[in-house]
Amino acid sequence: MIGRNFNFHDGEKGSALAVRVATGKKDQKIAKILNDGTVVVNLYGKTKNINQELIKFLSKELKIAQKNFDIIAGEESNDKLLSILDIGSEEIQEVVLSNLD
Repeated sequence: MIGRNFNFHDGEKGSALAVRVATGKKDQKIAKILNDGTVVVNLYGKTKNINQELIKFLSKELKIAQKNFDIIAGEESNDKLLSILDIGSEEIQEVVLSNLD
């Protein structure tokens, strides 16, 4: 344990959301939900800042402040796990389902 840094923080209400990002699409949208519950999000073009674009898009669609999003896994991948503060899992499910095309 020597040399390992620990960060302690206050617990906050929130949800986790598994996301698969599909880039190079003509429309930005919540495209579908896979059988395992992963939410597929279509984004424009292939950008270097895909994480920022994803958070910006989800913030707008879900009406949740960008500061409440955190990518906790998959920063370098198209498959990501997001932590979203100040919204419960039932609420996030409702919002995601209402935004499906």
